[in-house]
Amino acid sequence: MTDLPAMSYEPHLFWEKTLQSVTANTRADGEALLAEAAAIPIRPRVTRYALADANRALADIKSSEVEATAVLMIG
Repeated sequence: MTDLPAMSYEPHLFWEKTLQSVTANTRADGEALLAEAAAIPIRPRVTRYALADANRALADIKSSEVEATAVLMIG
């Protein structure tokens, strides 16, 4: 693996405006990753927010109130 280039984190990570997917991995890669995660076992911790509460989720993340992955739920 090569070194990651330097990045100014604030504008690149905290001012995000778009969401896009990446096609760098195959379905088989994803299945292998999930199988390895299950074998370890990795237990994800999530904090769920209704989509209508997205601004509260962002405020909680900014103030370090979320100690897991914040997930916006639809429906």
